[in-house]
Amino acid sequence: MLYSVSRNASLTSIKDSKLYLILFILWPFLAFFTALINYDQKEARKVVYFFFIYYGLTFIIYSGGYVDAAGYALELKENAQLPFSDFFKILGGLNSDETSVDIVEPFISFLVSRFTEKHNLLFAAYAAIFGWFYLKSINILYGQYRTNPCWNTSIHLAFFSLILPITAINGFRMWTAAWLFFFGAYHVILHRDIRYFLLTLIAPLIHFSFISVNILLLIYFLIGNRNLVYIPVAIASFIVPQYVAPFFKAISFKLGGALQSRFDTYSNVDYLLSRQAAMEEAAWFLQLKNSLIFYYLLATIIIIQVWFKKSMEDRASRNLLSFLILFLAFVNFGKTIPSFGARFEILLFLFATYYVFRFYLKVPDKKISFMTIAGLFPILLHVMVAFRQGSESINAWILSPVFGMPLFNGPVSLMEIFFQ
Repeated sequence: MLYSVSRNASLTSIKDSKLYLILFILWPFLAFFTALINYDQKEARKVVYFFFIYYGLTFIIYSGGYVDAAGYALELKENAQLPFSDFFKILGGLNSDETSVDIVEPFISFLVSRFTEKHNLLFAAYAAIFGWFYLKSINILYGQYRTNPCWNTSIHLAFFSLILPITAINGFRMWTAAWLFFFGAYHVILHRDIRYFLLTLIAPLIHFSFISVNILLLIYFLIGNRNLVYIPVAIASFIVPQYVAPFFKAISFKLGGALQSRFDTYSNVDYLLSRQAAMEEAAWFLQLKNSLIFYYLLATIIIIQVWFKKSMEDRASRNLLSFLILFLAFVNFGKTIPSFGARFEILLFLFATYYVFRFYLKVPDKKISFMTIAGLFPILLHVMVAFRQGSESINAWILSPVFGMPLFNGPVSLMEIFFQ
């Protein structure tokens, strides 16, 4: 898949879907690894997708503390006790104080609860949905990567794919909405294809907060590339973000219902104090990794604009840059609400990493650049943290031969093997 993996690898190309199927049954992880090496094949991409679903089917819920996944599993058990007639309450609860603003996750949970109250099938469904938009987005970059495979494009393609890996289904709602929005917004921003608004408008049904970025995307689409307006706003966003918090609260009161309830949840004093305490107790690298990535990407984009601007003068790149500037301001102002701006900062990383990746596609020099070298530490730190967090849900038996082995053995997470 990457430049560093030789095309003459010992695991040779498999072009027959039946052979992949046999290998997947005999040893799923080996089939997955082989598919990554041969990712340019359609059959290989299907194997990667099916392995993601397999991971969801064998998902382990970490018992060391509350995580979103534990809440999903509890909700599934509660839904299993409800009559089928309660299904219609989900569809009618968009503006209710008693039900979720987010329709998709409760809808999936309720349907799965008709078959089982065990979480395995639920997370397989989550992985299927998440994995679809995840791979769709990666395939956009991979198709472009093949025009200029080198160290710079390889590293940024790998980083892009690991910003929100498949293990992010632990927080299914937010991060599935993020990949769906990225995929739709990519076509709206770079190619002005209004059909993809239909996709981005689904994101709020997965996580209510994506109403805000859809409004931002619409503003950008209508106003266009107005960097003389966006840049001062972005600069101001580093200085006066605290003044925007009352504005968000006023909007929540006007919308009322569950939207107001959710805003109150994210902005009340107890919640803010608990978030602050959690960050203070976190290891230094958890506190530092996002800041390092943020300033690495910001500095790289500034360097590109100052010294290499001519290489990014095509319309699609100019569109992406303008949206990035506007989105940067949105994220900085949104950080006044901890679980708002901080979450959308991850989505900003996706767009910013793609911009840097797009730049390196245009650079003929195959040598690794000084900017990429400067970004290696933040990137590797992010990847290590992502692996540590993801290891909590990865069943170690998923690496073993024979399909279904994790389902017949006691769950053992990679975290237990490597970190305990």
